[in-house]
Amino acid sequence: MKIITLFIIFVTDIFAEISGNIKYYYIETNKNFINKKSKSAHSNAIGAQIKYRTNILNNLHLNATLMTTQPFLLTNKVESSTIGQDNGFMNKNHADNFSILGEAYIEYHDSSFNSWIGRKVITTPMIGAKDVRMLPSSIQGFNGTMQINEEVEFSISYIDHFKQRSSKDFTNIITHALGSDTESIIGNSYGYTISLSLDYRKEYLDIKLYNLYASNFFNTLYSDISFKKDFYSISAQVVYQSSIGNAEHNLAKTSSITKGKKINSAGIGIQGILKKDESTFELVYRNIFTDNSSYDSIITPWDGTLLYAYSSTTNNLGQSLYGNGLTSGGAYVGGTQGVKIGYTQKYNFIGLNNFKTHLAYARYSNSRYRENQDDLKAIIQYNSNNFMIQLKGIWIDNDTYTYKDGTVNQLDFLTQYHVIVNYKF
Repeated sequence: MKIITLFIIFVTDIFAEISGNIKYYYIETNKNFINKKSKSAHSNAIGAQIKYRTNILNNLHLNATLMTTQPFLLTNKVESSTIGQDNGFMNKNHADNFSILGEAYIEYHDSSFNSWIGRKVITTPMIGAKDVRMLPSSIQGFNGTMQINEEVEFSISYIDHFKQRSSKDFTNIITHALGSDTESIIGNSYGYTISLSLDYRKEYLDIKLYNLYASNFFNTLYSDISFKKDFYSISAQVVYQSSIGNAEHNLAKTSSITKGKKINSAGIGIQGILKKDESTFELVYRNIFTDNSSYDSIITPWDGTLLYAYSSTTNNLGQSLYGNGLTSGGAYVGGTQGVKIGYTQKYNFIGLNNFKTHLAYARYSNSRYRENQDDLKAIIQYNSNNFMIQLKGIWIDNDTYTYKDGTVNQLDFLTQYHVIVNYKF
C-alpha cells in the first residue's frame, strides 16, 4: 500500500497541470489596388493548444505545448490563408493542416532567479507571440532573469530559431527575417539574437530598457517609461535601430537590396489613457524620423510590437513573413507621423455583463505617401469565464508599406473581417 501511495504521489507531481484552448478563426480580406484590380481571400480553421507542465524536484519544471491548426474551405493560393501563409512563402503548402510541438522547455525558478531553455512562447518588444492569432509565434533559445531587488529585474536571452504564427517550422531567426537575401547581407547562412532588458518598478513608475542584437544584421535599442494611476496613465516609448557587422558593410553597396542604404531608423511614441468606470479613452502620437540617406523605416521581422502597437488595426503580415525582414508597414515608414484615438466600453451598468466594444481610428501622414493612410477598427467581444467570441472589422484607406529598397507602395483600400471563438480549459 505504501508503494502504491508513493507512486500516486509521484504521478500526481509529474503531471501537475494540463491546460489549453480550442479556437475557431475566420478572416476575410479584400484588397483594392490603385489600378482598380481587386483581390479577395479568406482563412478558415479550427485549432488548439494543449499545454503540459510538470513539477519535478521542487524548483525544476518541464513544459510542453502541442499546437495544431486544421484549415478548411481554402482556395489554392498563398494569399488565401493567413493560417499557413509563412509556409506558403517557403514554397510549402499553406493550406495543409499541421501540428507542431510549439513549446518544449525546462524551467527553473526560485525566489530571485528564473531561467528556461528550449522552445517557448515569449513576448518582447522585438520578438512577440501575436497570440491573438490562431497559434502564437514561438522561439528556441534560453533565458535567465534575476530579481536584483524588489524594484529592479534584469534579463538576458539568446534566441537562434523562430516559428512564425502561420508556420509549422522553426527557422533560423536571421534566415527567417532575410530569406534568400541572408548570405548577401550577413555573409553567413544563419545567425542569432541576444537581448538584454532591465525593468525598474516603483509605486506608479515603470521604466523598461531593452536591447536586441541580431548578429551581423541590426541592433535595436528600446525604452518604455510609464506613470500609471488608477484612472489615468501617461507613457512614452523610444526606439532606435542600426545595421551592424557584415550588414553594415554589405547594405552600403549600391548593388544591395536597400540600394546602398544602411539601416538607421528611430521613432517615438507618446500615449495617454483615461479611465472612468467602464470606459477607457486612449490617445497616441507616433513619429518615425526621416533620414533620406539611410534605410529609415522601423522593422519588426519577428512579430514585434513597438510604439503602442503597429496601428489602430493590426500589424501587416507582410513585414514579418519569411524573407520579408526589411519591410515596414505604413505607421513605421521613415518620415511618418500619426495619431491614434481609441475608445473601449463595457456594459455591466445596463445589465449586458461580459460584453465590451472597442473603436479606434488612426491617421498616418508622410510626404512620401500619395495620400494619408486612415485606419478604422471596430470590435464587439463577449467573455464569460473561459469562453470568448469576438467580431472585428478593419477598414484601411491607402494601406501603405515599403519594399526592401525603401520604395513606398499604397493600396487604394483594404478591408478585413475576423470571427474568433476561443474556449480555454
